[in-house]
Amino acid sequence: MSALSPPQVLDALHYALNETGHRLRNFLHRGVLKAYYFGNDGHHSVSRDFWATTDADEVMESGVWPFGEPSRGHSQRPLFLKELELDALLSEQPAKKRPFPEIKMPDLVAALRTLDDLPNREKQREAVRKLPEFERDHITDRQFREAEKQVPARRGRKPLLPKQ
Repeated sequence: MSALSPPQVLDALHYALNETGHRLRNFLHRGVLKAYYFGNDGHHSVSRDFWATTDADEVMESGVWPFGEPSRGHSQRPLFLKELELDALLSEQPAKKRPFPEIKMPDLVAALRTLDDLPNREKQREAVRKLPEFERDHITDRQFREAEKQVPARRGRKPLLPKQ
């Protein structure tokens, strides 16, 4: 039997599309991105204030701008985004970090061992987060503590901080 039945897949897909629509509408309302439609006299941008109204409900899902005179041969006006504007926005958005998979715990322990020369656990954690194999993962303090139990801390006095 599959992990997800067809209704679960459809629910997950509907949720993802709905969340994407909300996020996109938020970008449009904030003016970070513009939506356009064609009129008889060229293309026009949709007012950013429109996206905060109930009139904007279902516009994202249908892709049709509901106002203005329809052009010849078209009873509705399609809504569109400029590819360059969308690409610029998406390249600025940091990717969300995924939860740290517990299966990578041995890799985390090994990484902490290689960073034993750093002065303290805080510096080690910073360095681990920057490693390519962990930069997409959200490692919690609990997960770090669990890994650190397997990597003994250096004995002796902590080095004195330089005077400033």
